[in-house]
Amino acid sequence: MDFLELYFIGSVLIALLMYLVKGRKLDYLLFIPFLGLQIYFTYRSWFSMNQVLDEYFSVDALSMIFLILNTVVAVPTVIHAFLSAERKHDSRRAVSIHNAALVLFIVAMTGVLISSHVGLLWAFAEATTLTSAALIYHDRNLVALEATWKYVFVASIGIAFAFLGILFLGIATQDAQSPDLSLVALAKSVNAMESTWLKMSFLFIVAGFSVKIGTVPLFTVEIDAKDAAPSAIGALFSGGLLNVGFVAIFRFYEVFSHTEIHAWMNKVLMITGLTSVFFAAVYLLSVKNFKRMFAYSSLEHAGLVLIAVSAGGVGYFAAIFHLIAHSLIKASLFFQIGQVQQTFRHKNVERTGNYLRINPWGGAALLVGFVGILALPPSGLFISEVLTFKALITGDHWLVMGLLAFLLTFILYGMGSSLLQVLFKPLPAEELTSIERISAWESVPEWILLLGALTLGLYPPPALNNLIQTAVAHLPNVVKL
Repeated sequence: MDFLELYFIGSVLIALLMYLVKGRKLDYLLFIPFLGLQIYFTYRSWFSMNQVLDEYFSVDALSMIFLILNTVVAVPTVIHAFLSAERKHDSRRAVSIHNAALVLFIVAMTGVLISSHVGLLWAFAEATTLTSAALIYHDRNLVALEATWKYVFVASIGIAFAFLGILFLGIATQDAQSPDLSLVALAKSVNAMESTWLKMSFLFIVAGFSVKIGTVPLFTVEIDAKDAAPSAIGALFSGGLLNVGFVAIFRFYEVFSHTEIHAWMNKVLMITGLTSVFFAAVYLLSVKNFKRMFAYSSLEHAGLVLIAVSAGGVGYFAAIFHLIAHSLIKASLFFQIGQVQQTFRHKNVERTGNYLRINPWGGAALLVGFVGILALPPSGLFISEVLTFKALITGDHWLVMGLLAFLLTFILYGMGSSLLQVLFKPLPAEELTSIERISAWESVPEWILLLGALTLGLYPPPALNNLIQTAVAHLPNVVKL
């Protein structure tokens, strides 16, 4: 049995055991072999990079980047899921369903990242919908129920759109007498395909997988899902599933980029990205629910990534670098905002305050994360946004650059005013004495992620830069840094 089979079979067996065991503590102990398996798979994948694992799976630089991120975010997600379940005294059945679904969700995301066949990529993307439904519904209240059925319904529509995109691509391959839908075969035959079918395919792919990356047009259900799900799951959505959606779109973009529709695809991505940032700016000016605030922030950053890709040149590097920094910062913020919710017993910004005094270590993490997510120096996002603007200037996209800068100022104001209120607004002394205190140790995972994001801003590792350069090397007009 090779490490690929070991990973998939072992993970499914662990998920099954989690569902069947009767003790909550034992259920969480089973995460130890799973995380060990996830780390081992990531380690072996590194040494198998640019090799075909089997007929349907392979690991390249792009999948390796996000596989590492997936594993990094998964570890603190498990830790915070355990802390939350113990604090809320979740039932054994709720814990077993949640844990089994969490394992399968991580495995499904991994499957998307390493799939070398578009049909299998689509199947794993659909699996993320089914497994995430159980995670969204974990609290079993009316809000969670509504968010779950909305997500399943709309995400299924999105996946159906993506399937139509693959069908249009299949028609194009038949016309080119090359019916193989593996990524390698598509790259070889794409220039013989009819551009109309390729355009139809790409439109449906972007619209369909927008429900995973969290951009226009199907972003709304993801906002509801992050609000209703436990904060640890919101972290995994923003730090993992968003990347999966990007990879799904990017695989098709990379294949089609060497055809005559390349410039047209860039227009589609630029319009989609700018519209996403616009909606994020509008909502962030008025939203008072801090979980929804961070969900709309993910909409903003996903839009920025699509704009960076559409600008080309150094924008390709900026897009992937942005996703890496965003995953680390946004995951840490969702973990920390779960502590804020636990402290104040609600999600309304206006009913919070003085969090830096109540929870110094957690409040400091929230403050550092606030600086990071707004792309202020020394955040890694500052570098990627500067490179994005550079790509827009180089490509003479002056209008887009101006609109983007204008929208980002509103986002800065909307998020800044809310987060500063949570951190510093004075609260009456009697409220301070009745508030639940959070242990400083619970903020350690957030600090580790934030230090990683700050390292990206201060001294990006050369190995990471080389990996990103390799991931985008096959795209046209790449600018090396």
